[in-house]
Amino acid sequence: MAQPPRDHAFVKTTKPKAAAAVSLCAGLGRRKRAELLALMRPSFARVEPWLQARKYAGAVSSGLPRRNGWSIAQQVGDRTPDRTQLLLNRACWDTFAVMGVVRRFAVSGLDEAARRSGRRRGLRIGALDESGQEKKGQATANAIFACGASPLYASLSSSCPA
Repeated sequence: MAQPPRDHAFVKTTKPKAAAAVSLCAGLGRRKRAELLALMRPSFARVEPWLQARKYAGAVSSGLPRRNGWSIAQQVGDRTPDRTQLLLNRACWDTFAVMGVVRRFAVSGLDEAARRSGRRRGLRIGALDESGQEKKGQATANAIFACGASPLYASLSSSCPA
């Protein structure tokens, strides 16, 4: 018996409610991604980079075991990674506007989740930085901690912040 492709997720259960929940969550994820990408459309000068961004977002959010230019190109149906590299390196689009759209979209989703759960004071959110790099100066990552928060250093750090 042949194995399913790696990018396919299968649920094996005898409980119809669990299978239906998985199916509904996958559909909701696709709809939310389409909604977010539609909100990003005005940030692109031409339609071609926006279409490539849609394909790129789908590939990055898929279950690719390794994400590099060639695997992403294969996932989105391109022969070479040139189109994605053009999008990321030279295409005309407003990155700050896209970051703002993503930020507002995420905050509205968290607000909606807080309302659904009945919390009046919102949700507490933690952010993890997987880079493992310490802040070593005044010029790096200032915007992240501009709101007065201080970074938490994991035990992997060899030095403690002052």
